[in-house]
Amino acid sequence: MARRWNIIWLIALFLVACAGTAPNVLHVQAGPGGLSSKKEEINDRGLARKVSFGEVSIRALDLGSSMEAQVILRNSSSRNVVFEYRFIWYDAAGFEISSITAWIPSGLSGKEARGYRSTAPGPNAVSFKCMVRNLQPLTDTGS
Repeated sequence: MARRWNIIWLIALFLVACAGTAPNVLHVQAGPGGLSSKKEEINDRGLARKVSFGEVSIRALDLGSSMEAQVILRNSSSRNVVFEYRFIWYDAAGFEISSITAWIPSGLSGKEARGYRSTAPGPNAVSFKCMVRNLQPLTDTGS
């Protein structure tokens, strides 16, 4: 009987550990003159208790041919936090136009807030997602 409970606890622990794998996402729509809407999607509550999305700034570059976005990420804990982030840019039809979508490792000291920037890959970008997730271990690609 004790062995059965141990197996049940191990399965429950595994399911809880796997539950927080989806990133937290900030969806931002840019309109004329800057930000027009923003919506948070929280998929990892544990990470959301430590790292939160703050202010969003958008500015035009090169006379309106492209734009740059900055998202403030805040560490609300008193401990250092490591995570990965990425920006993905979209056109008006919702198609991804990002050229680089790799996850970038980063971290924040206790109670630190810092701006993370990305430049749109072209003039047709109208929205982006800033995604944050827990640091993932490197995996062997078999090469």
